Amino acid sequence: MCAAIIPAISSCKDDSSDNTDPDESTKIGAPTVSVTEGAEVSTDMNMIVLTYAKPVTLNPSVSITLNGTAVSATLNAQDRCIVEVSVSLSAGQGYTLNVPERAVAVVGTPWFAPEVTVNFSTAAIPAPVFDGLVNPSATTAAVKVHKFLVEQNGKHILSGAMSNVSNNNDFADWIYSMTAQYPALTCYDFVHLYASASGSWIDYDDISAATAQWNNNGLVAFMWHWNVPTDEQAYRDHAVNRYGFYSDDTNFSIGRALQEGTWEHECILADIDRVSAIFNKYAEAGIPVIWRPLHEAAGSHKYNNPWFWWGREGTEKTIALWKLMYDRMVNVNGVNNLIWVWTAQYEKGFEVPMKAAYPGNDVVDMVGVDIYDNIDGVQADAYAALLAMTDGRKLVALSENGRFPTPDLTAAPWAYFMEWYTYNAHVDKPSVDSFGNSAAEYKAIFDNPFVMNRESMPSLK
Repeated sequence: MCAAIIPAISSCKDDSSDNTDPDESTKIGAPTVSVTEGAEVSTDMNMIVLTYAKPVTLNPSVSITLNGTAVSATLNAQDRCIVEVSVSLSAGQGYTLNVPERAVAVVGTPWFAPEVTVNFSTAAIPAPVFDGLVNPSATTAAVKVHKFLVEQNGKHILSGAMSNVSNNNDFADWIYSMTAQYPALTCYDFVHLYASASGSWIDYDDISAATAQWNNNGLVAFMWHWNVPTDEQAYRDHAVNRYGFYSDDTNFSIGRALQEGTWEHECILADIDRVSAIFNKYAEAGIPVIWRPLHEAAGSHKYNNPWFWWGREGTEKTIALWKLMYDRMVNVNGVNNLIWVWTAQYEKGFEVPMKAAYPGNDVVDMVGVDIYDNIDGVQADAYAALLAMTDGRKLVALSENGRFPTPDLTAAPWAYFMEWYTYNAHVDKPSVDSFGNSAAEYKAIFDNPFVMNRESMPSLK
């Protein structure tokens, strides 16, 4: 616990004055830090304490950082010699606390405290012990699918592929034409839900494509590029040409959507209810769904760039929207055939904000990460960080990829990988896909003994 590593601190004497004469005797040395260099600490620790020899103040223009990310620092209200740094830690991670030279100033003098850097780590998590599904009313089929994924962890990585945009199995068919094997998992997207209707170009009430996948022992997943109106008039008129999901394409406010009585709230509830009705059709057919909404919400932690509207107004609101969706779908609409997947945004050195963005083990069944470039160079670190984020209690998937990973069950035993589709590949038959994967590379990964395809899947009905 934090208290166990914070040394006893006695109040210092406030000997500051209005004298600003640059007398070097008014300088101070490095503080006592409650975490020692090289220490291994508990993830329960939420504060690091810096104790200086004289009263100090914080420079608001210079940030104290943990692994390169600015963290909250405040002066102790009772003792102005003490700076308290708030931290959120994950298991099995290394950390560097940096207090730059000009971050802390000595009260009543022209001097700044010297720079401080402390390296420490948290204990590695034990071998994972995966939770069951968070929904106590989960269908038997959903429980069986999740149990199967847990059993395969460290033995096989399931192959996966996104559906082409029009809610079909065309991309999976193209993969079969090269490999003579189908993906074990196919993921469909509600991207055109806002513009669809029964009998239209994309009819989401037509569950035949996913049913064919399930009937052939494949698994079914859904995600949602959630298009929303740019403004209230677009919503009232259902002007589908004024909808979008990118932050730059709509002024839709997640904050207002969380407030009852707003048109935005009315809008998201209607959409969630429609998705719920579709999922209940799958439930009636006995089909469980791996459900991955609100994906990539943070965009880039490094550049503070959430590219979708559901992440634009900050972590707390995204988490609130996730919990509203879970409650509405499960407790109001009775959707019990889902396995809920949270997509984390992994960037090395930004594990702290990644963990802060996580909705929590009580409302998430699995976690995933989307990696398109340099996958072999980052997959081991990404897997370890996501597993640590859940304290080893949730399966971890490569929920989207461009280039194929080298299957590595020791460093990154993903539950599955999910190749993003190449549009119209089944018609154009390109020699390589949109990400540079050749037919030979498709064949190699689908033939890899660590990869399980649909042909090797048992019936989970």
